[in-house]
Amino acid sequence: MSLLRKIFFLLVCFLLLNVFSIYGFDYNDYFSKKTNSTSIKEDTFTDDLISFKDKIFNLFGEKEEDKPANFVLEKKSGVIEMSGLFANQEDASKVADFLNVNREGDYKFEDNRVLDENVLESVSPLIIPFKDFFSDNSKITVVDNEITLSGELKDSNYKDLLETLISRLNIDLKTDIRLPNAIVQNDTPKKEEIISENTTNTVQNETNNEIKVQNEQTSNQVSTKEDVQLLINNLLQTRKITFERRSTTLTEDSKLVIQDISKILIDNPTLKVEVAGHTDSRGKDELNKQISQDRANSVKEFLVSLGVSKDKITAIGYGEEFPIAKDDENGLSEINRRVEFNILGD
Repeated sequence: MSLLRKIFFLLVCFLLLNVFSIYGFDYNDYFSKKTNSTSIKEDTFTDDLISFKDKIFNLFGEKEEDKPANFVLEKKSGVIEMSGLFANQEDASKVADFLNVNREGDYKFEDNRVLDENVLESVSPLIIPFKDFFSDNSKITVVDNEITLSGELKDSNYKDLLETLISRLNIDLKTDIRLPNAIVQNDTPKKEEIISENTTNTVQNETNNEIKVQNEQTSNQVSTKEDVQLLINNLLQTRKITFERRSTTLTEDSKLVIQDISKILIDNPTLKVEVAGHTDSRGKDELNKQISQDRANSVKEFLVSLGVSKDKITAIGYGEEFPIAKDDENGLSEINRRVEFNILGD
């Protein structure tokens, strides 16, 4: 084949290849990809623009400040109920656990609400006297980290004791405390009752003195019982009775607490005390009751060894019957695992 024929043959092949390429090319797919590529670039540019705008606003705009969580503890039917404004449910549960509150009221939530642990530590010592001394509808209110204690006392004898306790706490506390309504008696004698003035006055004075002595004795008994209960409760508020792991053996720290409690009981020998053992809900009911009974017995034995009369102590294991906080999903609760001392009186 001559050179000219070879060149001519190659030109024909080239033309055929071009014709095939032109007619076989998918123009729709090409322009679609081109459009998508352009759109992606436009979207990226838009996102960058929005991000830049947000940075400008965050730089010059004012950020919403954090505010303290607010809550109210109200005594209803002898039980403390908590309502409040918190950041989330977790914070609300934290407060309830810390203050041993197990009845939920009305909870509301805002993202910028924060807890002040110093406030919780200030409120905590008020819980026991609040439960013991105050009537229903009394309140502990915490608003903007200011604590207010308000309500009516069950007995006017609690007034001085409460004031003494508050003075020892060294906290900034507002109070609005009312005494129970006093019953006013009319001591003016009727004319027909006056037979002999001298005789009547003598008898009346003797009778009044007897009644006064009886009332003072009764008042002292009630006050002594309540005072002793409060002293023990305050000891247990920050110093819990604990045991060695999986045993009924008291820890060394717990022995020190019980020594302090024994001194109070020895100073008040006429009072009886119930040592009550409690557990959480993990495990079987019968086993929990046995564990709590064994631990209550250990506390009783140690009290007796310290000089407290055995006849004045009753040890009872209640198991999981009386929780004071909610257990977790596994039935665990450090708060519910506890030993209580209940003063029963003479």
